Amino acid sequence: MSEIITAIDVGTTKICTFIAESTPEGRLRLLGAGCTRSEGLRKGIVVNVSAATQAISDSIAKAEQMAGVTVQSAFVGIVGGHIKSQNGLGTVTIPRGRSITRQDIDRALDAARAIPLPPDREIIHTIARNFTIDQQEGVNEPIGMHGYRLEVNAHIITGATTAIKNLVDCVQNNGVTVAELVLEPLASGEAVLTQDERDMGVVVADVGGGTTDIAIYLDGSVWHTVVLEIGGDNLTRDLAMGLRTPYDTAENLKLRYGHALPEWVAEDEVISASAFGDAQSQAISRRFIAEILEARSEEVLLYILQEIRRSGYDGLLPAGVVLTGGSAQLPGMIDLGRQVFRSPVRVGAPNGIGNVQRKWLKPENACGFGLLLWAQRSDPYESTRRSSQWTSRFGELFRNLLPK
Repeated sequence: MSEIITAIDVGTTKICTFIAESTPEGRLRLLGAGCTRSEGLRKGIVVNVSAATQAISDSIAKAEQMAGVTVQSAFVGIVGGHIKSQNGLGTVTIPRGRSITRQDIDRALDAARAIPLPPDREIIHTIARNFTIDQQEGVNEPIGMHGYRLEVNAHIITGATTAIKNLVDCVQNNGVTVAELVLEPLASGEAVLTQDERDMGVVVADVGGGTTDIAIYLDGSVWHTVVLEIGGDNLTRDLAMGLRTPYDTAENLKLRYGHALPEWVAEDEVISASAFGDAQSQAISRRFIAEILEARSEEVLLYILQEIRRSGYDGLLPAGVVLTGGSAQLPGMIDLGRQVFRSPVRVGAPNGIGNVQRKWLKPENACGFGLLLWAQRSDPYESTRRSSQWTSRFGELFRNLLPK
């Protein structure tokens, strides 16, 4: 039978809910989508529970109305500067005379999770990178193999307990159970990367409104993740300051006339826009807009490059960098990225979803569609926080009290 899957991308600038049907053939069919302006969040972290709860409620309501179904549970994206990652090892012995089973892998992942953590942090993901059986390294599929000692090399992602609980409460206050929290760059990677890119070595960088979320893949699995507290908002705010214009006007100018490479813009091209304290519009050089955006865009890309080098994997990424997120659509960003990274660069849009209008298949929705794919994918070698760890006694009551 078909299964209904819901994904909620809780971003700094927008919140999007996607409802899809997973068919017995393994395909996804989009049923409904709803996006609203984000409220109560700063750089991916909840700072106002009431405002964030209401914004999530509005997004869910729009998707439910379009899909004709009621959301019961959802896969929710999580991000923010509180996210940290590290690598760890977990080892278990295999009883003599039998092959390795999934239960053995789960035991090894549990062993890898046994790391010292301060009381204000908790584990979100424990993802197997590869396995070693006895002394045979680089095993990707251990089930069915024989050995006496199974070791898993795992990537462990943690977050601040308060930030996690605040986000979960905002969702569950709407009567929706959190089926799983998923780190957003991992979700984006599901939507925009090819298997060849994952196998060869690639970076996915989701440049959102408040953060830039990075995941590095090698040998088919994630090896490094980080969240940078810089994003598209920085471009807009610099533009608003440079042009002395309101933030919303600057955002509109960025989307309509922005370019990351000033030399590609005619020197004499002039546009008009409102300014603070002026009743009339001001004339603005489009090249000047591009010069401001180039400086900040280059800064974002340099931060990504710095993180790639810090990871130690910069020489192992022949597939280059895949940029996604709303800011990745800025004209000239690909060419600027090639100049900065000196490697292949492309913009990644969601793929693998059927029956979707083109307006939804944009880089800014990579995380949302990636959450749907994450929910649908076959059983991965991973240990993840599930809904059983979170409860919200007042969730349904709170949702009923929200204004309709």
